Amino acid sequence: MKKIITISLITSVLLSNEVTLDNIVISATKVSQNVEDTTSDIQIITGEEIAERKYTTVTEVLNSMAGVGFTQDGGVGGLTKLYVRGVGGARVLVLVDGVRFQDPSSKYGADFSKLMLNDVERIELISGAQSGIWGADASAGVINIISKEAKKGFHSGVKIQTGSFNTKELGVFGSYKTDDYSAKLSINQYQTDGFSAQSPYGTDIDDYEDDGYKNRTINLYLAYNFTLDDKLSFKFSNIDTKNNNDTYSVGNGTEDSDMRVETDTYLYSLAYNKKIFNHNLSLKYNIAKFDRDDFDATKGIKTYEGRTDEIEFYDSINYREKDFVLVGASYKKEDVHTQKVDKSRYERDVDSTAVFITNTNYIDKFVITESLRKDNHSSFDDKVTGKVGAKYNFNNESYLSANYGTGYNAPSIIMILNPNGKENLNLEAEDTKSFDITAEYNGISLTYFHNTVDNLISYDRKAKQHINIVGKSTFKGIEAKYTRAITDDIFINLSYTRLSAKDKDGIELRRRVKDSYKMVTDYYFNDELNFNLNGEYVGERYDNMGATQEERGRQTGKYLVMNFVTNYEIKKDMNAYIKVNNIFNRYYQVVDGYSSSSRAFYLGFNAKF
Repeated sequence: MKKIITISLITSVLLSNEVTLDNIVISATKVSQNVEDTTSDIQIITGEEIAERKYTTVTEVLNSMAGVGFTQDGGVGGLTKLYVRGVGGARVLVLVDGVRFQDPSSKYGADFSKLMLNDVERIELISGAQSGIWGADASAGVINIISKEAKKGFHSGVKIQTGSFNTKELGVFGSYKTDDYSAKLSINQYQTDGFSAQSPYGTDIDDYEDDGYKNRTINLYLAYNFTLDDKLSFKFSNIDTKNNNDTYSVGNGTEDSDMRVETDTYLYSLAYNKKIFNHNLSLKYNIAKFDRDDFDATKGIKTYEGRTDEIEFYDSINYREKDFVLVGASYKKEDVHTQKVDKSRYERDVDSTAVFITNTNYIDKFVITESLRKDNHSSFDDKVTGKVGAKYNFNNESYLSANYGTGYNAPSIIMILNPNGKENLNLEAEDTKSFDITAEYNGISLTYFHNTVDNLISYDRKAKQHINIVGKSTFKGIEAKYTRAITDDIFINLSYTRLSAKDKDGIELRRRVKDSYKMVTDYYFNDELNFNLNGEYVGERYDNMGATQEERGRQTGKYLVMNFVTNYEIKKDMNAYIKVNNIFNRYYQVVDGYSSSSRAFYLGFNAKF
């Protein structure tokens, strides 16, 4: 156990010339690269780290990373939105095994409440504008969630967890792989009675009824190798959720009536990859379908249906020793179908085409990357975006890098339609400029970032519609990280983020944390027993946007939440654990009026065969 986590922590953060799964990144250029060969600001959490820390949701994993914040409407299953360096929503592209997890029928982009940790190999975060590589949805960054593939031979496994709020989780997987083909199936079932999604600030959540949540996630992977250089693969995921929550009431949360929401998400990916001489060809067809039913809705929309079809082809051409150029084209279509409570329906679709090119050169210890992309959108003007990055590796543990990129973000169909408020046909696309510079030495890194967003799209609670904040909103700050093996038995990962997020008039934007401190510490008592302590201090944060204290509303920051895990290895590939979340039983609300978990205990068991 100690050897595994040592490799995971050290190689994924401290760069190495040896190419391993832990320090390979795909999302930076769409080409598999060693981390030290990319200029982008990258953070990676591996499957081994996830297993050691016993995270349950993707949100928990991402929230352990520097520069990441989130808001959550209640407990597990409540609407969850993430921010990367203060910019979030649909501006962060979320990929699940390469498929866009962006619901076109939602104004929030990716809803992370649906994403449980079902057999994840690693999660990659690329911060800063990536539209020059990925298009409109990536103006603030890219998150890529990559599932484990089959290993040679037959393998299977099970995980079981039970705990507070009558929480139960059961996950199983089976896989088989030969030289010619491979197959893997995993199923994860999670359910909890939960606690009240809403409660007025300062009250006891036990005084209110519980709002439960169920999540069943199925992943299927099939692949066939025609030859060593020809591979056809198919991936399928189904996420089925059932969630009870409370109707929203302005000010303090109340429980006027319960809302029962059920969602079905289907992700399909068919890919063909072929190598010809120095060419690596890739053809992909992805489908993402999102169905949501608000069964107890009394006004507005009752059912939402969103679908994204995407076809992409690119060729990565190697030249000289390590250099490569990637050229490609893509087509994307988004469909939205909604039905209101009064049975009236709305249907609309948009489409876009794109051509793109990325070039990477290695000159001694220098890495230089340039990307350029042109998108043609059916509802907005054509847009050209790009990115340039440079990096100098002094040695395996020290480097200096800088990146500049441009991006744009088109309003979603639902933002414009706004069926629960006022329609806004004049909503415009955002323009983003992003810059960051990073210096790292011996496990200590410091990053300065500066992003501007012109015509930032924000929800106006008074007007009850999305609007453009005219002018340039600015998101800037620093990220400091320290990752090191203190001794042979103690490993530590610390980070600090200072963020300033303001509109053109210098007014602070809502729900952004000014100062965030995060910590992950692993202690190995012996080869069988280890302990993990992880947590976050959230600094000043306000629920609303405004120039005065009254306008900013409630302070929802200034609290510390710590979690504890102890793992015991019964024998190889079999372990039991105890997990305690919020060990100090800290009372807090991330969003005013929405409840957060009190101290919670969990007991689990994992085994592989």
